[in-house]
Amino acid sequence: MLSAYTDLTDLEEGVPGLWSMAGCVGCGSLLLDPRPTPAALPKAYGSYYTHQPPIAENGVLEGRGLLKKIARAYIARRYGIGMPGPAWMVPLAFFAWPLRQQLDYHLRHLPPGGGRLLDLGCGSGGFLKRAGDAGWDAVGVEPDPAAAGAARQSSQVDVYESLDDVSGLFDVITMAHVVEHVHDPRSLLADCHSRLRPGGHLWLATPNISGVGHRLYGDAWQPLETPRHLVMPSPLALASLLRDVGFDEVHFLRRGRGSAKRLRASSMRAAALGRRIWTVEPLALLVDLAASLSPYAAEELVVVATRGAR
Repeated sequence: MLSAYTDLTDLEEGVPGLWSMAGCVGCGSLLLDPRPTPAALPKAYGSYYTHQPPIAENGVLEGRGLLKKIARAYIARRYGIGMPGPAWMVPLAFFAWPLRQQLDYHLRHLPPGGGRLLDLGCGSGGFLKRAGDAGWDAVGVEPDPAAAGAARQSSQVDVYESLDDVSGLFDVITMAHVVEHVHDPRSLLADCHSRLRPGGHLWLATPNISGVGHRLYGDAWQPLETPRHLVMPSPLALASLLRDVGFDEVHFLRRGRGSAKRLRASSMRAAALGRRIWTVEPLALLVDLAASLSPYAAEELVVVATRGAR
């Protein structure tokens, strides 16, 4: 291990202390050093955003305008949520592929047909509701009691505070920005593999330390989010880990639009530290275009890992 960053602070929650990130020479991942103990870690989530009712996670679906109408038409036709609107709008989403990729991310690339779904680390329940609206029998797990309560209220489905309380097998398990928060990602991913039906898949999203944002902002990159992010896996490390725990196929998916929020937060952190401020809007356009062409260019890694048929 090599020291990557030192004297990192918590600019989101204001947790006192200084932390470092150690870089793995072999795989390029980042690890928090020192780590909060499992008992102390909940103190870092005192006013975390997941405590609030879910807000619109994809602003393109809100309000009016042609782009929003196209987005809602695509979601209705592809995932069965809402009113489809004019049929001629749907093909426009296929031509605007960064938008289509953003919308597929919004629904976590759910396959057609429905089934049983587990959202692990469901936060305040926004995706649980979307999955239910798309015809899935969804349940959630959220260890933060405040967030779990918000999820139960917003999604009206079963939300557990421990994975140990969940029984049965699932067709799909989703984890959006969870793996970086846990002390033992290997055990968690192995547990997910064991809970999938043969042929089922795990959908996973996590910050991309190989992306443009991290390269530009360094220790001011907001997704480092010390001390809540304990492990920041590289694409190589994540793919190797998923295969090691038994997944037969591992595919990285293109993210499309969606970088502006994190780049804007990183620019604000850089300003607070007296660093160079990049002009976010043109940078986000370039990152989103690159992310629509390569799964490794986005601010997030998006992965689908499939359990074999046996």
